[in-house]
Amino acid sequence: MNPIAQLDYRGEVWRKLLHLFALVMPIGYHFAPRWVAVGAIFAAFCFSFFVDICRMRGWAVQRFWTPVTDPIVRPKESGGFTGATHILFSGFLCPLLFSLPAATLAMSTIILGDAAAALVGRRWGRHKFNHADRSWEGSLSFLAASLIPAFVIPGLPLWIGIAGAVLATAVEAFSNQIDDNLSVPLIVGLFAHLAIIMTL
Repeated sequence: MNPIAQLDYRGEVWRKLLHLFALVMPIGYHFAPRWVAVGAIFAAFCFSFFVDICRMRGWAVQRFWTPVTDPIVRPKESGGFTGATHILFSGFLCPLLFSLPAATLAMSTIILGDAAAALVGRRWGRHKFNHADRSWEGSLSFLAASLIPAFVIPGLPLWIGIAGAVLATAVEAFSNQIDDNLSVPLIVGLFAHLAIIMTL
């Protein structure tokens, strides 16, 4: 069987471990010069974009990485761009569009929340909603994990972090047409950015 045809739970775990590695982006916003962080993320995005194009076009060069990528690609991504490409694009855009605390919150909520929702939802999700594409167990796990950044991001008012986590959970739950790795960071980042400006 083609690995892309079915993503089992082990593949989901590996996929989310890679997803958690993306925390280097919001952490890097605070420890690297802005142009260095943005440039590095843009380079990673370009590579991921190239990998996706090679897969969609069936170019022979993809044989070098398909043993690694195929087991963690979802069936719905086999003909389009992967979550990795979307989240790298978000990681590139957020520090350009939003203030540092807002960009950090935007990326942290989707990285932590999405990993928790996928792992809990696939294993223990029993109560489905949104055309059975989501579960209450998964969404509650998303909320719990995305609340963590509210308490640790420097310069972020607590209420904005908590509201951002709730907003991220709602957006993720109903992101059907747009990849949540793109919709959640941009919507949460915009909300937090505007909320911070209004509190100054």
